[in-house]
Amino acid sequence: MLPPSARGRWLKLAVGLLLLAGVVALLLADVHRSLDPAAMRERLLGWGPWGPAAFLLAFAVLQPVGVSAHAFIVAATLVWSPFAGMLLSWAGVLASSTTSFWFGRWMGREWVQSRLPARLRRWDGALEDHGFRTVLVMRLLLFTLGPMQLMLGVSKVRFGSYLAATAIGVLPVVAIESYIGGAVVDWLFG
Repeated sequence: MLPPSARGRWLKLAVGLLLLAGVVALLLADVHRSLDPAAMRERLLGWGPWGPAAFLLAFAVLQPVGVSAHAFIVAATLVWSPFAGMLLSWAGVLASSTTSFWFGRWMGREWVQSRLPARLRRWDGALEDHGFRTVLVMRLLLFTLGPMQLMLGVSKVRFGSYLAATAIGVLPVVAIESYIGGAVVDWLFG
C-alpha cells in the first residue's frame, strides 16, 4: 500500500493526464469545426433552463484549458439578450476562474510553495495580506489570463478575496463585450 502522500501524487498525475487526454481528443476530433452558431443557439434555447446550465458548465470546464473567455461572452450575447448574456458570462467567468484557482491549488500549491525563492515568498506574503486589492488590479489589467488564475491558485491568496476581486474586476470587460460583441459579429459577418 502506498503512503498517503504518494497516493495523492499519483491521483494528481492521473487527473492531469485525463484532462490532457480529453483536450487532445477534442482537438483531434475537430469538434470545434462542427459547431454551427445557429444550430448551437437553437439547441441551447431548446433546452430551456438547461441551456444556461450547459453554457455555464462548458465555460467552467473549457475556458481553463484554453478556450477564450471572449468567445464565450460573445456567444452568450448571440444566444440570449445582451443583459442575459452578460449575467451568464459573468457567472461563467466566475465559474471558470474558480475551476482554475482550485485546480492550481490542488495540483501544484504544495510543490510550488516548497520551491519558491525568498524574493517570491515576500511577494506571496504580500499577496496573502493584500489579496483583494492585488487580484482586483490584476483582473482589471489582465482579465482572465489562464496562467494568472493558476498562479493565484498556488499562491497564498485567500479564496474569498480572490473571488470577490474577480467578480468586481472582470465585470467591466464582461459588460462591454456583452453589449458590443453581438454587434461586432453582425458587422463582421452579417
